[in-house]
Amino acid sequence: MKDIVFWISGTALAFVVTAEAFLLLANLATAPSEKSLAPDSPEAGSEPAVELALDTEQLESLRPRPDQSLDLVVKNEGGRPISDVNVILSVSSENTALSNPRYYRQTLAKVPAGEAEDVGFGFDLSEPEQRVTGRPASEPARNILEIKATTPEGISTVRTVILPP
Repeated sequence: MKDIVFWISGTALAFVVTAEAFLLLANLATAPSEKSLAPDSPEAGSEPAVELALDTEQLESLRPRPDQSLDLVVKNEGGRPISDVNVILSVSSENTALSNPRYYRQTLAKVPAGEAEDVGFGFDLSEPEQRVTGRPASEPARNILEIKATTPEGISTVRTVILPP
């Protein structure tokens, strides 16, 4: 009988110690310090920043047909010049069954600090020839334009536009 009581008390003690260890570890993992939550703020104006400016009137005039054009402005809002800015325009359909995205790319050699450069794209917004079988959609699918400007240093900005059908 003494052995059974000793075994039960040893098992209960091991359970309590293990449970306390797990609770301690869980509390350590979920309580980050406030310093780790706040990002380091760079000095104002010293870091380069890329901004995209789109003409809303030109966006409103786009229609689902070939030979469309889009002019935009890439602005360097930082204090240093930026080189090799890649501007990528991707055109896709809201209908995810149509897997026909199209990509267009322009590269700007250099954008001086505090200045802007114009970029023009000619692209196709016509309906893809691929037809989807199944139940027809109640409304035609809209086109989605995603414009992304990136640099080799990792500076980037993205603008997304959903065009009416």
